[in-house]
Amino acid sequence: MTAPLASIENVTVLYGGVLRAVDSVSFAIHPGETLGLVGESGSGKTTVSKLILGLLRPTEGRVLFDGRDVHALPAGERRWFRRQAQMIFQDPVSSLSPRLTIRTLLEEPLRIHGLPLKEHWPRMRELMDAIGIKEALLDKHPHQVSGGQARRVGIARALVLNPRLVVADEPTAGLDVSIQGDLLNLMHDLQGRFGLTYLLVSHNLSVVRTVTDEVAVMYLGRLVEHGPTRTVFARPAHPYTRALIAANPVIDPERLHPRATIAGEIPSPTALPPGCRFQTRCPKAQPRCREQDPALVPVAGPDRLGQSAACHFPNDAPERP
Repeated sequence: MTAPLASIENVTVLYGGVLRAVDSVSFAIHPGETLGLVGESGSGKTTVSKLILGLLRPTEGRVLFDGRDVHALPAGERRWFRRQAQMIFQDPVSSLSPRLTIRTLLEEPLRIHGLPLKEHWPRMRELMDAIGIKEALLDKHPHQVSGGQARRVGIARALVLNPRLVVADEPTAGLDVSIQGDLLNLMHDLQGRFGLTYLLVSHNLSVVRTVTDEVAVMYLGRLVEHGPTRTVFARPAHPYTRALIAANPVIDPERLHPRATIAGEIPSPTALPPGCRFQTRCPKAQPRCREQDPALVPVAGPDRLGQSAACHFPNDAPERP
């Protein structure tokens, strides 16, 4: 296997000396692949995104890009890194200045990095063709285009600097199912065409299941399961992962069923329960779960290669079609 493009190693982010937004998390993203990061609100997904982009310094641990510690880079190379890692925002309209035209918004990253516009407009036009942005849109403002078009502009703006890593934060949120499919197909095509590596942050497990190579599941700042997407969705090892999958709506008229919910309320991150953090909501919890915090370890089984779970009693869920 090739070396990771980006990784975090035993990273902890501590706020106010009390709140552990991220606690001893490690994972890697390999070139050309897509890692899905999932979990409820407050699980730490946004904090991890900021870490990967170098926008947040960890309290402990390291953030690596191409094997180099992002926060140990000299000032000049930090600028290089910022061109290598870009973000697609969840709400493209609010992330784009309403006072600027689409043309100016696409040119802005080049201006910020001191790159000559004339030399880079050929790539800009290649991006516009690949993404489906017509010339007629260039002199419009963000509020004058549709939500789908605004997302395409956001994608183009993220790719203008020719990054290798793209963090996509809920890229399909608020879109109709058909438009979601078009956008995901576009991101897949762009990945192959420009050699992109994605970190996809999403609540939509149907999207994650469809487009990712690996999935990482977070709960209250901890990584509770990680592995190949096909394996994790077919045989989730952690009770929280199984609960998330069960709570995800199935778009299939032949398989309609009441949407499941995860029992109980997520604990406050400032008053974490002892032992396993999921034990207050877990239907399988045993006394050991309330006393010992489980480590993330490989799941046994020849068909579970690459799958890890932080659970004292990982057991198989039924095979999912």
